[in-house]
Amino acid sequence: MCNKRPFLFAGVWTLAALCAAAGPPTGGFKTDTPDGRAFTDGSLKLETAPWLTATQGLVDVECRLPATWPSGGDAVLFHAQSASHVHATLFFRNGVLWAVYKGGEAFFSSVTLPESARWAAGSRHRIQFAWRLAVDDAGDTVTNDVSYVLLADGVLAGEGYGRVMTPWPAHCELGGRHGKALWTGTARRIALSDAALDLTEALPDMKPGERTLTVDADNAAGACYRFWTVANCNGPHRFLQPNYAQGIARGQPFIRDINAVYLLGGRYRDQNVWYRGLLPDGQLDVDFSGLIAQLRAMLDGGYTPWIVLDNTPYAMTQTPHENTYGNTAPPDDERVWARYVAAAVRTMIDAFGRERVEGWWFRVGTEPDLNPGHWTGTREQYFAHYDHTVTAVTNLLPGARIGPGNVLNPRDGQFGTATRQIWGLDIIDHAACGMNAVTGGRGTRMDWFSCSWYARVGRPLSDFDEAVALMRGRLARYPQYRDTPLVIGEFTVLHDEHGRRLWAGDTTEWAASFYAGLADRVYRYGIRQVYEWAQTTEGILHPRTQVIAMLDRMADGTRLATEIHAQSDADCGAIACRKEGDLYILLYNHRARRRPSVPERVRLTVRDRRMSPEHAWTLAERRVDAAHGTWAYAFAADCRAAGVKPLTQAGRYEGGVSLLYGPPGVAVFRKNKEKYQHLARVDETTETVRVGAGRFDRDVEMAGHSVRLLRLTPSPKE
Repeated sequence: MCNKRPFLFAGVWTLAALCAAAGPPTGGFKTDTPDGRAFTDGSLKLETAPWLTATQGLVDVECRLPATWPSGGDAVLFHAQSASHVHATLFFRNGVLWAVYKGGEAFFSSVTLPESARWAAGSRHRIQFAWRLAVDDAGDTVTNDVSYVLLADGVLAGEGYGRVMTPWPAHCELGGRHGKALWTGTARRIALSDAALDLTEALPDMKPGERTLTVDADNAAGACYRFWTVANCNGPHRFLQPNYAQGIARGQPFIRDINAVYLLGGRYRDQNVWYRGLLPDGQLDVDFSGLIAQLRAMLDGGYTPWIVLDNTPYAMTQTPHENTYGNTAPPDDERVWARYVAAAVRTMIDAFGRERVEGWWFRVGTEPDLNPGHWTGTREQYFAHYDHTVTAVTNLLPGARIGPGNVLNPRDGQFGTATRQIWGLDIIDHAACGMNAVTGGRGTRMDWFSCSWYARVGRPLSDFDEAVALMRGRLARYPQYRDTPLVIGEFTVLHDEHGRRLWAGDTTEWAASFYAGLADRVYRYGIRQVYEWAQTTEGILHPRTQVIAMLDRMADGTRLATEIHAQSDADCGAIACRKEGDLYILLYNHRARRRPSVPERVRLTVRDRRMSPEHAWTLAERRVDAAHGTWAYAFAADCRAAGVKPLTQAGRYEGGVSLLYGPPGVAVFRKNKEKYQHLARVDETTETVRVGAGRFDRDVEMAGHSVRLLRLTPSPKE
């Protein structure tokens, strides 16, 4: 490309051409270094037409980082905005590179590159942000959606999907946003274009690969425990409805514990109103009979309650703050709140016995760093709230396990919330050495710590690694917390690749392989629980739930050491265990992108000193992939044949049929339910196999987004 003349060349506008066409911005435009330009005196504003549109665009930047890196706050390279919540932006936030395409308040979509915060100060980088109309699995254009990618130095940082921006802005800015958040490094080249971006070289992980995977049956690595047994219940009052507990057994068949959120009220003005104020003599005006009835219904249904101590009752705040999740204001008087908590716990003890209640887990609130959704008080007010609540519980139940409310995902929050600047992890510091609002001493008891972690189609599992590392890193600052149990207090695949909400999870094989990869990490990091939401659609198991069924077969076994030597970038691995003499190997092949579906060859070796050529073993196998245990594609085809289209804002392969297609889709689903039930089945095949001296070898062709459970059983000796 020629940068010597200010003209449009092959559909691309260079920085020099843009400067000549638009003229200098207010305050002037200057060159700070011989090899580039800086925007220290102001951003450059110019028209987007004809090279950028809402459905096709490429921003290609060659830049040098500032001498101080990472720099604080935002530093914007490109910004185009037509209205509030309607913008496309390429920028750094505290050193992390972001590409955002947002077509409305409900359609936030972004890709981030955390590694950019570790780039060397003054280093040069090429950054490319491109978008175009999205296509579906059949290759047809999706009219209302765009797909976009972010590349850094020729490597794919990630891809996303967003709603088409409307209206498309007539102007854009280079080097800043609204004249602020200026880029303080230099830009040698900024090219704007309507050219398509060739991703062939940027997507090496999209090519089939292979790896060797060795299982050592004589080397224990830990326990296979059930981390999927807790279900979030945001309306514990519903347990008083006839057959509600039985409905959970059908809809969430692997649940054993109920996380009773909003048990103390403050969420619904007509439910769980146990606190009515103070009597003239200063005593609490409370009636916990309904609370006990709810807990008893859980116990009678075969579930163990996990107690969430929220929200603040409406009558406990002179000015309640009504937000998405009820009253999020702190109590006017924390001492009254503490008395209320103590009274509730004392009532539980009287009803169910101290030993039973002391075995339950207690949590102080929900996402306290989500303001105003769950907490409109300050950080310090929550610290005091936590201190008072912990004291109230542990004075009565010294052996109870108690921890703070699940904080937002410490990596990058949800819905575009940048939680690195929010204070969720600061709760750990307060518990370790902060001033206790009750005792006046240092520190507060914290038996476990939790966060919310929601997944999205198209995002890698390494996001989970980073979130856990941030929590473990903060806990490791304090010797008493290095081994603190971690819990994922909210989890599901919350968004599809278009950024649209999935209210009942993803129902394809993508979520199955994703969950298997997550399970591998859960065991590796020692996560105690990953709370559950939806597992079925009208009783038909999701592919992800079939993976839970596989893991449930392995539970109570001894996990075995595995070793992987990979020649591809796939997230492909195994969870292995020994249980009652059998060997189980759960293999998975996952990639962040839904399409293309890329296979992986696994050269599997299982080492077990019991194996000998003289004795055969039995190999049993179960599969989950696009052709096994997955019914979503058949349902989508039946809806197309019936002329039923997805609702405008519905998430792709949403588990809630009415949310995906409305009443017409429900009719199609129920008409063909028996077929979907059959497709959801995961059958087991068996064969007799020969083994070598102390080992079993097999090449396994793993389809894209697939999970296989292998069970090796020694045959009785003759």
